[in-house]
Amino acid sequence: MNWRYKRFGFLFLYFFIITNLFSETNSNHFQTCFQSNCISFDLPSNWYLTERRSNGTTTKFDHFKTFPLKEESGREIIPALVVLFKQSENKLPLNPIIFHAESRRFSMVTNIRKAVTLQKIPNVENGFKFLGIFGSFKDKEDTILQHYITATDEEFGFTIIITCYESVYPKIEKDIQLFLDSLSLEKRMKPWKFQSVDEQILKSKELESSALVRLKTKKAEEIGMALEELSDSCELGSVTSCEMFTTLMNLGR
Repeated sequence: MNWRYKRFGFLFLYFFIITNLFSETNSNHFQTCFQSNCISFDLPSNWYLTERRSNGTTTKFDHFKTFPLKEESGREIIPALVVLFKQSENKLPLNPIIFHAESRRFSMVTNIRKAVTLQKIPNVENGFKFLGIFGSFKDKEDTILQHYITATDEEFGFTIIITCYESVYPKIEKDIQLFLDSLSLEKRMKPWKFQSVDEQILKSKELESSALVRLKTKKAEEIGMALEELSDSCELGSVTSCEMFTTLMNLGR
């Protein structure tokens, strides 16, 4: 059997341990980082991470969903929230207005309902870290609502997209407001620094190996640290660590 699948089989042995760990912490606070920056926010427990991907150098994204929500007709709808990190192609500082406009290709909004500004910059008149819009677009007979929000910090740009059918949006409106009220962009305290790509790959492998050793202990503290190591390894470009981290985060759901 492929070693990759063996590791997944091994992880599922700790189903109940992970479930207990999460039930004890029950944290609704999320932080996702890439190189020199972190975005943090709060979401209710009905939202969960379904996918995390990073190429280790220029892009990373997190994809969150809720459990299915039922329309009056009985049809099930699953709202989604995506956080995307993108480094400037020429590694020069990004203009927040230009980045916001150019990133609109990720949004399908055709009818803008209101503008959004978040996280006021101290001592800067009309300065905000996040710029956004809230609007809608049509998909056949359905109206779909979407929040489209961007921010920049030097050579990094950040895009956030929240998508939901209008028919069930009232069920998550408070969730979205909680997210928007808590959304924050901050500098990372200790960003990664590597002399070469090989050094970065080596570090990613070391973190993944350490995480697997910690998981074998079956101790809650070690499992918590293993999750952090898998998250870091994923950020540095390990596809396997990304998959293991996401799997572990969703055990018991």
